[in-house]
Amino acid sequence: MLNMSDFIDTCREKGLHATYQRFLVYKTLRQSRRHPTAEEIYHEIKIEYPSISLATVYKTLEILAEHDLVGKVTPLHDLARYDGDISRHHHLVCLRCRKIVDIHDDSFNRLKLPAQQDFRVSGYRIQFEGLCSECLQKEQR
Repeated sequence: MLNMSDFIDTCREKGLHATYQRFLVYKTLRQSRRHPTAEEIYHEIKIEYPSISLATVYKTLEILAEHDLVGKVTPLHDLARYDGDISRHHHLVCLRCRKIVDIHDDSFNRLKLPAQQDFRVSGYRIQFEGLCSECLQKEQR
């Protein structure tokens, strides 16, 4: 994760304006460990910057994801969640509560990819789906 000074420098290197709104979105996401939605980020920022719009937050997240400054995680393809950790890692996704947990295990980054004649793989993410410990406990009651 970039510190705020490096974030501003990286924005400029990528030809992006380092706006206050981008700074706030990145800062909020960087401080979160939950993989928040755009709406959750919006509500957090609105406390400090009441004039920000939800559309600005969505647009900013998409731009930052497009430029690899944040990660975009779509756990079950119905709602985008965002990740301030752009290091190569994978995820556990709870099918019930939709909690997302990071997996930092380098062995997954050394998988041998199948050879495809008409396809060049540029990257991959592994997503394990199941039930988190809290949901398992609720199920057992």
